[in-house]
Amino acid sequence: MLIQYKFILWIFGLVFLIWLLFSSRFFAFMDKDKQTQSRVEHLDGLRFFLAFMVALFHYLLCYSYFHVQLWATEINDIAYPVLRNIGGLGVATFFMISGYLFSTVNPTSWLQFYQKRFCRIAPIFYLSSICCIIFAFWIQKNNINTNHLFINLYYWLDAGITGNKPPLFGLDNSHLLNAGVTWTLFWEWGLYFSLPVICILRDKIGVISLSIAVLFICVYFVSPFNYNAAVYISYFAIGALARKLPEKIQIPKYICNIGIILTILFMLLAADGIYNITYLPIMALLFIFITMGGDVFGLLRQKAFVRLGDASYSIYLLHGLAWYGMNKYIAVHNLVLNRTQYTLVSTAVIFVLLIICTLTYQYIEKPFMALGRRKSPWLKE
Repeated sequence: MLIQYKFILWIFGLVFLIWLLFSSRFFAFMDKDKQTQSRVEHLDGLRFFLAFMVALFHYLLCYSYFHVQLWATEINDIAYPVLRNIGGLGVATFFMISGYLFSTVNPTSWLQFYQKRFCRIAPIFYLSSICCIIFAFWIQKNNINTNHLFINLYYWLDAGITGNKPPLFGLDNSHLLNAGVTWTLFWEWGLYFSLPVICILRDKIGVISLSIAVLFICVYFVSPFNYNAAVYISYFAIGALARKLPEKIQIPKYICNIGIILTILFMLLAADGIYNITYLPIMALLFIFITMGGDVFGLLRQKAFVRLGDASYSIYLLHGLAWYGMNKYIAVHNLVLNRTQYTLVSTAVIFVLLIICTLTYQYIEKPFMALGRRKSPWLKE
């Protein structure tokens, strides 16, 4: 594995090469039928970078898992202190985006709404889970344990609602096959299921008042009993707050761009964790700068990153399989790679992953999203 400063240079090199490749006409199919009038373009570009950050974070953890048998952030705190927060930063911002997007939702039918959300989340989730199940079966083929198999498979095929991923066929830490990323879907579903109540309160007191009230309750009353839950819910509330603040205040775009860079640098270089109530104000500032038009001097609006932003959900759910598969292949075949060789293989794998994800978006995600928008014959008027 590259040392930290070389690893960071590799990241910048990857971003440049990704920009070159995915700006090309070969990926123009990602632009078709794009509903730009209802989308915030720079948020699409942002979503790619968030998924990319999570993928890089798990790249480090997966390397540690196969070389020292530990999936622990503490190892990377020593070797890669600048990168220790990139995964959490990506996930927290995804939560804020969800709060932002759903804070003003007002569906005519909640059943139709949940149909749309299921068709959005489930297909790639099932693809990821089925790949994990097949992978686990292959790894355990000589020592298969079928105890509780059907209940375990149920959890792996629950569309992320329960957040539980038990061992498959006796393989310990089976959830690491896809880097354990599906835990966040438990909280996403929690947001969706709470929306009917949230909408009633929102219509009575407004988005800003409700968001501030939720933040107050989480910080002062929920955190003593369930600290992580308080932080995750707070990020949803910050996203909702950031949806309405641009209607009340105005900040010049260049200040927003500078603010985004400074807050990110602070969270990466100074903060000792992302899931920490202490840093909620900094994370709120970061997201508010983004929702007020900050695009990092046009970076988030680049065509390549906007295209890959559409595929960010596939990147998020499939990257763990890529890293696990790569490291497992190296281990099974007893390959001895130096730092340069390992980095070159990793570069090839990430580009293959991104190309696959554009295809899964185009041929799996988009058709199912269209299906979710259709009126179901099972739903009465």
